[in-house]
Amino acid sequence: MVDLIINIGNILFSPLLGLEPVYTVSLVAFFLSLVFVIANKVLVNQDKLKHVKREMKTVQKQIKKAKAKNNEKEMKNLWAKSMKLNHQQLKMVLKPMMVSMLLIFMVFPWMKFTYGDVISPVNESSALFVRGDFENPFTVHVGVGGGEVTFVDDVTGKVYSLGDTVMLSGMEWIIEYKPSSGGDDMSSVVFKTMKVKLPISLPLVGGFVGWLGMYILMSIPSTIILRKLFGVQ
Repeated sequence: MVDLIINIGNILFSPLLGLEPVYTVSLVAFFLSLVFVIANKVLVNQDKLKHVKREMKTVQKQIKKAKAKNNEKEMKNLWAKSMKLNHQQLKMVLKPMMVSMLLIFMVFPWMKFTYGDVISPVNESSALFVRGDFENPFTVHVGVGGGEVTFVDDVTGKVYSLGDTVMLSGMEWIIEYKPSSGGDDMSSVVFKTMKVKLPISLPLVGGFVGWLGMYILMSIPSTIILRKLFGVQ
């Protein structure tokens, strides 16, 4: 099933595969945002949804007033009305939500396979790059006391350092090294297709993002702008 999804993704997005990964991921994020917004526009009665949201805001204000007056009977009626409005809103957005989930289910496995990291555990100085049917062995040399790390491509004989770019499986990969943290945790070679430096360091993210972080950073503003352009609630 995953192989089928990846093959379909390669066909659908083949015009974009020649671009730099950061541009491809950004365009895919914009495309998905556009489809999500159009689905909401077509499948949801925007006037009715706008009316329901307005009613919900009014009810919330009334609940606050009833709570301040300690009017339990009125609060109970208002909560019932609020639940009914929430149910109406959920029914209205359910169809576009299903379309969105279906697209995410189809596209994300392809993006992860195409632009996700390949992590190769180091076993007695040997690491094996595996992506689909493609394999390429490396020998890893770590300096004394965790010093300089070098990587020897056992197929071509080329030597790489941290941060160098290597061509494998028809794509360029940035080589990084993750040392063992002790216990059963093994050191590993991390091959990255994307490492985008951010203008500022973000909490929980840091100063760099991969394909998923780039997708999120592009999809949020794209969705907000497209919603306004299409008049979608």
